[in-house]
Amino acid sequence: MPEGSRDEWRGFFGDGAELEANAFFPLFWRALFSAGDIRHARFIDAYDISDEASAVDREECLADFGAEATFPYLVVDKATAVARLTQRREAVIGAVGERYRPIYESFEALIAQHFADHILLRTDGLPDAADAEPWLRADLDGVDHLHDSQALASLMADLARYDTDPIWTLAGLSSSSDGAWPPAQLRERFPDPRQRKTRQPLPRQQAETSDRAFANPKPQVARNWLDPALEWLGAFVAAGAALGAYYFTSSAWLAVLAFLCVAVALGFSIAKLRGR
Repeated sequence: MPEGSRDEWRGFFGDGAELEANAFFPLFWRALFSAGDIRHARFIDAYDISDEASAVDREECLADFGAEATFPYLVVDKATAVARLTQRREAVIGAVGERYRPIYESFEALIAQHFADHILLRTDGLPDAADAEPWLRADLDGVDHLHDSQALASLMADLARYDTDPIWTLAGLSSSSDGAWPPAQLRERFPDPRQRKTRQPLPRQQAETSDRAFANPKPQVARNWLDPALEWLGAFVAAGAALGAYYFTSSAWLAVLAFLCVAVALGFSIAKLRGR
């Protein structure tokens, strides 16, 4: 681990790939390490001593942990990590299921091709980093005892959920441009259920109909002076029919009926006339 008291964080980032997980230890990461890879670093050394931008964080760290408090982390040389991945492949896949083999094999390729000479697992961002060593040892020991159903019970329960992204759960995600993870082909096979579903395209026949309608809209018949004249004439005729019916019968409902009948008939006639 770089030591901030020696200004070793300067220039550390940007070399090689980087993966991240959120408050859990992905199974495929565990396959990289053993309990013998546990080391310890001081919390205060997470910040370069001469970095003015980190001065406030450094002061807060001193107030929270003091100058000598440490936390466990993991580091292993890449050759050993790749050998372990190969050695443990069938046991890990046998434990989680054959369907996840493409994720494991792609993860192997990522480690072999895009990581530098050593692989570092930082844990200082965890809420229980100071007390993480017991569960780190237990998780690493569990990799060599995957036949024990209890060792993976929680992980298998997570994988069984309909909204679980298995790539994120088993191997984490990339936070660097070098060696982007997951690759597009793997993401196509294991889409992230947390992402919004894209709008489904229209069926071909429906799409063609829609395109034709857009390309060839129905022409609108231009209005001329005769249109309003016919409308007013229809209104007067319908009103006259209603008044005539009331004059001869003295019945209001017959007058309304006469108005409606004449209005409907004239409306239909005017519409037919416009359509020609």
